[in-house]
Amino acid sequence: MRQDDSDWVNDLYAAGARDCTPASARHAAQMLYAPVSSDPEVSRRCASVLSDAELHRAERLTTDDGKAQFKQRRAFRRYCGALALGSARPLSRIDFEATDNGRPCLPGLPGVWFSFAACRIGLLGAWSSTHPVGVDLEDRTENLEASALARRFFSAAEAQAVEAAGDAERLQTFMRLWCLKEAALKSIGEGLAVGLDAFQFELTPRVRVVHAPAEYGGPERFAAHPIDGIGCWAALVVRSLH
Repeated sequence: MRQDDSDWVNDLYAAGARDCTPASARHAAQMLYAPVSSDPEVSRRCASVLSDAELHRAERLTTDDGKAQFKQRRAFRRYCGALALGSARPLSRIDFEATDNGRPCLPGLPGVWFSFAACRIGLLGAWSSTHPVGVDLEDRTENLEASALARRFFSAAEAQAVEAAGDAERLQTFMRLWCLKEAALKSIGEGLAVGLDAFQFELTPRVRVVHAPAEYGGPERFAAHPIDGIGCWAALVVRSLH
């Protein structure tokens, strides 16, 4: 029988995860951030709470770093699920499924919307029993052609905002918009295949959605929250159903 280190993993994230829910979104969602560990023991313990299917998927990845991050990402997802359930059951028994569009869901909590994201150094999770939510998390990088990518993937107004930003702020402007767009797509249960131009944002004088799909109620149904202070680019988007 495989060892189950659920208690150890639960204690790891109870001590190391931090609540990064924006104050303006606390009525609607809960959001946690946890760093990715480079300690092989952490990945080994995290692997103990995963299913055989998840372990097989991890082993198909080509790099050791990729395998380690996958194991930690899935263990963190189970930890968030346990918090949402308010359950003391072992993390190995927190079994997520996926919708047809790949959105994670818990059969025991059909009314709770989950969203997860990960990058090289961090893990992000959000959930809500009242609002659809979406999150995105990206590594901080300097090696990116912000203006060219904005012209390709963003609206004309957003691309102009990226181009008009000073050299020191251009990348930040691009990444804020990118994270907001990915988070918004997750808040409607969709991915990048829908297109980043499905949503349009303004960052000044305040962050707000200026265009959103009409079938989801238009921009007034969405609240956008850039996330600062975690060492990565990140965003939360909350969608109102009414």
